[in-house]
Amino acid sequence: MFHKTLRFIKALLLALFHDMHQGNITLRAMGLVYTTLLSLVPLLALSFSVLKGFGVHNQMEPLLLRLLAPMGEKAAELTQQVLGFVDNVQVGVLGFAGLAILLYTVVSLMEKVEEAFNHVWQVKRSRSLSAQFRDYLSLVLVGPVLIFSALGLWSSLNGMELVQFITTTEPLGQILGTLVQTSPTLLIVLAFTFVYLFMPNTRVKPWAAFGGALFAGATWQVAGWLFAVFVVSSGQQTAIYSIFASLFLFMLWLYVSWIIVLTGARLAYYFQYPDAVYLPHQPIATSAQTSELLAAVVLREIGQRFLSKQAPPTLDELRRSTQVSRFLLETSLEDLISYGILSRDDEDPAHYLLRISPDKLTVEDIRRSFWLGDAKQQQQAKQLQQQTRLADTWLEQTYANPSTTLQALLENTRDTEKAQDQEATAQKL
Repeated sequence: MFHKTLRFIKALLLALFHDMHQGNITLRAMGLVYTTLLSLVPLLALSFSVLKGFGVHNQMEPLLLRLLAPMGEKAAELTQQVLGFVDNVQVGVLGFAGLAILLYTVVSLMEKVEEAFNHVWQVKRSRSLSAQFRDYLSLVLVGPVLIFSALGLWSSLNGMELVQFITTTEPLGQILGTLVQTSPTLLIVLAFTFVYLFMPNTRVKPWAAFGGALFAGATWQVAGWLFAVFVVSSGQQTAIYSIFASLFLFMLWLYVSWIIVLTGARLAYYFQYPDAVYLPHQPIATSAQTSELLAAVVLREIGQRFLSKQAPPTLDELRRSTQVSRFLLETSLEDLISYGILSRDDEDPAHYLLRISPDKLTVEDIRRSFWLGDAKQQQQAKQLQQQTRLADTWLEQTYANPSTTLQALLENTRDTEKAQDQEATAQKL
């Protein structure tokens, strides 16, 4: 058991290093920095307008200061600038068009975040447009109210006589003091856990999300301390960037933060699917042979269930019955769906079933699908054939004689072109 755990930890570290080296996380984090800069003020303005209605909008400044604390003296300056922008956005007087643009900006930010999490979790489908507006706006509008209500409840509990009595009683007082000191980190871990459960468009197990959140929360705290040390010693950078120093440091901190968040999400993915840690070094693009083998495995399992009148399988059921990696199964299923051989229902989790009856689906149909591709790929091949003037008869002869050498093909091509030119000349005469 110990050796198995040690082997998993080693593979996990190598998988995370491979993800970083390949840019799967860093590139996504870079894109989210740009999106965050564009959408931060609209997002805060929308939340700020809701908080005003509950009279707790003044709590936003301490929260921003805490989030930007690693920036040292620049934190207060940036907080005042951001809140100044937010105050200038009067949601009530924007009008219908302005409010629609504001909501769209917020939803687009959340959509980009979801795309990044879906990429980390190998999820192929995003939420529908209606689900995006429903989930994202409820999070943006209701989430801040719940957070600040919880903070207010915590403050009121501190003033109760029972809590004061516990504080003066040992060892309960020491335990409560430790809990208060670690409460910021615990809140960050809980926030990350909620994000990892909510953002990917798939079912995430709570223990996996919590495991990734523990890593992200602890790394966030350590990175904040290191970044604060960097800011204190960055006098030369401040002199170089002058008035842009605050913006530069803010973008750098956003980049580090998103890397931590996405790495924690990837770690949660590995916790939920431990076999995936052994796959990063495998080829991303499968060969034609591998694709056909995967299709044979998938269609065998789904076809047997169909003939025995069992319920269509889910992805997890296929994973358990075939012992094939989840990533390869998802790739094969998406291919078979695009070729019109399989379909997927709208349940959660989704079930996969045949679109063509087994007594009518031939091996030639399956292989032709992988050879020709979907409708767009077939159209692309047709355009390429027309642009390069490859005749159907010449291609058929080539396919029918696979042992033909390249020299024979070129000589045949010259003879064909010469015959076509003579025929064209004869027609003109």
